[in-house]
Amino acid sequence: MRMRANRISRGLIGLLAASLLCLGSPAPRAQTADSATAANAAKIARLLKETGFSYNTHPNETWSIDLERKSAGKIRVLTSVGSDIVVTFAILAKKAAIQKTPRFFDALAFANHEYDYAKVGLDKDGDLFVRIDTPSRLIDAGQLKSTIEQVANASDELLAKLSGSIKR
Repeated sequence: MRMRANRISRGLIGLLAASLLCLGSPAPRAQTADSATAANAAKIARLLKETGFSYNTHPNETWSIDLERKSAGKIRVLTSVGSDIVVTFAILAKKAAIQKTPRFFDALAFANHEYDYAKVGLDKDGDLFVRIDTPSRLIDAGQLKSTIEQVANASDELLAKLSGSIKR
């Protein structure tokens, strides 16, 4: 019996030592959100050059592109990055300029169904927006250019549909 207890004790000591070794060794460092955002910002800056668009750079990993459209005239499309996402959007009207009628909300709901990738709605400030979110690992120059064009085109169409509800 004594021999068996000795083997169990040695086994437990060995298991404890192995556990301490595993717990004591540092795990590989995960990429921080800030470094991931900085890497994505560098990627988008490079891709924007490849799109051929003229653009302005703003603080906080944000760029703007002014595009002319038939109905709306100039539409400013903004692109911003986070640690794992690229958000491309346009603010079409500020809260104060929107007349929120049943017709307005119907048009907004139908537009959400009509556009495959674009989201349309009111943001937390009550401003009207069109937005497309893209995972940063999937985006290339062609996708970025297409996304910017889609936001501008959807914005132009939506402004035409909502013209009676927005004071310009």
